[in-house]
Amino acid sequence: MPDLLVSPFFEVSMPEHKVSSLGITLNAGKQRISKIDFENLINLLNKKKVINSFIEMRQGAIVNLSEKRQALHTSLRDPSPEAPYSGEVHKTSDKICQFAERVRNWKWLGCRGDRITDVINVGIGGSDMGPRAVYNALRTTRPEIKVHFLASADGVAVDRLTAELDPYKTLIIISSKSFSTLETLSNCKEIFRWLKNFGFRDDDFKHHVVAVSANPKAASFLGLPDENFFPIWDWVGGRFSVWGAIGLPVAISLGENVFRRFLIGAHLMDAHTASAPIQKNLPALLAAFSYWNVENLGISSFCFLPYDERLTTLVPWLQQLEMESLGKSKTVKGNKVSEKTCVPVWGGHGNESQHSFYQFLREGTARTALDICWCEKPGHAHNDLHRVLLANAKAQAEALLKRENDDGCFNVVNTIVLDELSPETLGSLMAMYENKTAILGALLGINTFDQPGVELGKLLARKLL
Repeated sequence: MPDLLVSPFFEVSMPEHKVSSLGITLNAGKQRISKIDFENLINLLNKKKVINSFIEMRQGAIVNLSEKRQALHTSLRDPSPEAPYSGEVHKTSDKICQFAERVRNWKWLGCRGDRITDVINVGIGGSDMGPRAVYNALRTTRPEIKVHFLASADGVAVDRLTAELDPYKTLIIISSKSFSTLETLSNCKEIFRWLKNFGFRDDDFKHHVVAVSANPKAASFLGLPDENFFPIWDWVGGRFSVWGAIGLPVAISLGENVFRRFLIGAHLMDAHTASAPIQKNLPALLAAFSYWNVENLGISSFCFLPYDERLTTLVPWLQQLEMESLGKSKTVKGNKVSEKTCVPVWGGHGNESQHSFYQFLREGTARTALDICWCEKPGHAHNDLHRVLLANAKAQAEALLKRENDDGCFNVVNTIVLDELSPETLGSLMAMYENKTAILGALLGINTFDQPGVELGKLLARKLL
């Protein structure tokens, strides 16, 4: 790789490099890169104009070349009237929040006049993982309105879910970008059958079902009025869509204030990404180290280790975000890539995983990149437990660097510390990883925003069915 000067890497040689912004501190001092290699790496990102690419994406450039589409998830969280599609985005955001508050204030009632106590989100992939991650992170211990997620076409999940819910107090959100996703439509039929078994008539469904889709015929397909329809758009990929109507269950359960603060945090991270120099740019640094580690150190996987119960569902969200976006073998020009574009993404609750797969990380025959994440301020009043949790997080950030033998297997570690897990900080954290992914795609010259490999499986499943 002629653009970089590669130094010996078997000792941690990166001087402490801390960057803080928006309540998030990245410490990259445990990366295996020398000062001169780091400078060359930053020069490479500047040479590739990755920040310019991000800015152009944010302004509405056609970046999804295979589908000839924009990628404007950033507009969903941009309060500026100058942002692309701001009119329809803000109109939809207002509709989301107004509907959520009607449900929360008992003004939207079930067909018998019951208040809504539970929401079932029927959707898979990007229609499931984003809202699931946000709900798990920000929900209270006893939410007034609980959200349940139904993703896979598995009758056990349907039975276990419906057995504990009162259909007359339940709102169902059917989320599908195309409204042709096999699993979602199949689960929709089962949920409708459940309602009919309780005596629901056709006119009752409008009190209990809403649709979220880029297909304008979704509501009429379900026999619902237009007010039960919430639009999304083909210029936002599913895995980037929690900021819009896909986030409806979050707004209903957590409220307008929390949802809008979540969007504000993400927007502030977008502004940071577009303006901060790469040496102090959180997403750009994460992308730079990811690129370096794979191309120069032979890192074979990326492991996300949150030491906080609220952040555990970010693991599958990150899996889809990075592996669906970066799992490509061709450049945007259709040529075969010359570099590794993605590694497997995995992880789990850091403290629990110490008693599960840390043996592999400490003494296994692999090279792994780790992001160890914790919150300085706990989300509870059990101070002794928090002290134990943080002691483990900080100890493992050191222990996972050390090996008994210099056998060429090792870990590289980032620590990502949140001041606290507020709606704003969560929005910033998730946008940070989204922007990291977009910057990596620009650096590698691939299309971050399509997923052609997913479509073949869908086609074959339909043929077999």
